[in-house]
Amino acid sequence: MKRIIPMLLIGILIFGGFGASATYETVTISILSPILEKYDMVIIAPVKFSRSIQPLIDHKNNYGVQTFLKTVEDIYNGYEGRDEEEQIKFFIKDAIENFCVEYVLLFGSIDEIPIRKCAVSWDYFGELFVNNIISDLYYADIYDKNGSFCSWDSNNDSIFCEYIMKTMVVNETYRHVPIFIDDVDLYPDVGIGRLPCKNVLEVRFVINKIITYESQSFGKDWFNRIILMGGDTFPNWGDTYEGEVINEYVANSMDDFKPVRLWTSKGNFRRFLINSMISLGAGFVCFSGHGFEYGFGTYPPNNENMICYYTPNILGMFNGKRFPIIFLDACSTAKLDYSIVGVKFPCFAWAIVKKPFGGAVASVGATALIYGTIDPLSEGFLRLDAEFFDSYEPGIVLSRMLMNAQKNYLDSVWKDCLTIAEAILIGDPSLKVGGYPS
Repeated sequence: MKRIIPMLLIGILIFGGFGASATYETVTISILSPILEKYDMVIIAPVKFSRSIQPLIDHKNNYGVQTFLKTVEDIYNGYEGRDEEEQIKFFIKDAIENFCVEYVLLFGSIDEIPIRKCAVSWDYFGELFVNNIISDLYYADIYDKNGSFCSWDSNNDSIFCEYIMKTMVVNETYRHVPIFIDDVDLYPDVGIGRLPCKNVLEVRFVINKIITYESQSFGKDWFNRIILMGGDTFPNWGDTYEGEVINEYVANSMDDFKPVRLWTSKGNFRRFLINSMISLGAGFVCFSGHGFEYGFGTYPPNNENMICYYTPNILGMFNGKRFPIIFLDACSTAKLDYSIVGVKFPCFAWAIVKKPFGGAVASVGATALIYGTIDPLSEGFLRLDAEFFDSYEPGIVLSRMLMNAQKNYLDSVWKDCLTIAEAILIGDPSLKVGGYPS
């Protein structure tokens, strides 16, 4: 830790982790009700971001993604609910039913737009998980299997998504027994994404990235590269290098992309090489291994000395306007409630998206601990990783990749509340992957 903390402090100061205040222009904006019968996306944001968000609305409308803004202040004034999260969810339900909305962009940090805390637990980890997982899937899972409103609190005790995963050994094989105290559907009904900005400057940076990506990426050679990073995720657990197995599966699935393998078995999983390869540009980056709120890492073959990449290392990433989409198959990289002794810090998955002049246009990560198995394609976040890239097709909308991955996982694996609920998209859910033709 003595070596890590100074690096973190440097990165936090640069990426705004201490929540430094910014000077805002006070504006009073009346958000009008939609005038069209059908919209594709609604942006939910605090009123203080309204003026800064308008360029994104104009951009989306120009490309045929009909978009409107609804402020959280208007939602709280106009919708009932036991708390702010439920008020927002009732509004989203209303937007789907009245305006045919397919995508919802939450434009604000979890202080500006709250996120649902879930009472998910797994006996393998003891009490660590209880009410400690945050999930934006709550806002996407509007209906249950019968088409009724899915509150995530079917027993009405105001404890949401109560779920226990029991693990037992049967014939020397681990078996998972899910116990749903609350009847939670888990299937997303709308594409959800969040840009957890805390000030206007961050809003402007990420909007500029989205507009640049969608208007300038199409047909570029750099987009047809995919960077695959992994190693021996569970050293000394056999001869399988789990992260590299997932990477190779993704390479085969994404066969139209040129794979760049940064693997511990090749000796090229190094910070400067990661930055160098991303700086050249790539359509996607896939990492599979271990993670933490401020970075990720993995092991060389049968070696327990982890090689790590930390948030401050992003400063060496000079990819200009060549923004990838990053899938982080690793613990806690998207933990949006990350704090130390009450001081809030940006998690890695957000830091790389909000990075000015480079970084990623979007990321998918986990808000808490994930699990994996010796058979990496069987279940857990590693399997979700594979499902995400299996869902790719040219011109797809980003949130559709995650929605398809979640649905396919639920259909073909099991009703794994932990894996499905903690996956989060940090980015624009309506993002046109690869951009629009000129």
